[in-house]
Amino acid sequence: MKKRTFLKLSSAIVTGAALAPFAACTMEKQNEKLKNWAGNLTYNTTQVFEPKTLEDVQEVIGRCNKLRALGTRHCFNQIADSDANLISTRNLNEIISLETASRTVTVGAGIRYGELCKYLHDRNLAIHNLASLPHISVAGACATATHGSGVANGNLATPVSAIEFVTGKGDVVSLSRKKDPETFHGAVVGLGALGVVT
Repeated sequence: MKKRTFLKLSSAIVTGAALAPFAACTMEKQNEKLKNWAGNLTYNTTQVFEPKTLEDVQEVIGRCNKLRALGTRHCFNQIADSDANLISTRNLNEIISLETASRTVTVGAGIRYGELCKYLHDRNLAIHNLASLPHISVAGACATATHGSGVANGNLATPVSAIEFVTGKGDVVSLSRKKDPETFHGAVVGLGALGVVT
């Protein structure tokens, strides 16, 4: 093998190995700006990361000086807009566990109500209140206190019993209604101010 060929192959392998951890954090669109669900709001950046794991979220946060979180872009104002970087939770969309005794389900932040409700319905369970659209993410609806319907039901954050998020320093914080009553409510309807809900 010639020296030049060896150097090219070696640098490609080393570069590939070094960048492999970033492969899970792909960009949604690189040349076209995002719009919200209704199409009446254009976001100011094309830098959108889509992590697939908690570790990916921590990595993106560590790489970005300025970052805002996106749910399913159902928002009609610029609260989630950024001229730098956005992080989408849409790939954090697994149903992690169901505890029938305590009647709790643990889900990734990007799970949509349509997916969650089908899963629960198949197990003869349901959520007490829903928004009218199935494509809205659970974490996004909770973070913004989306209202659902009925004056006696409480908003969509009402049934949340625990939350996990990654702070701007990359720390993972877990809070529960039972163990952290002083800080829990402010974190659930946090508008993204405390970190990225996972």
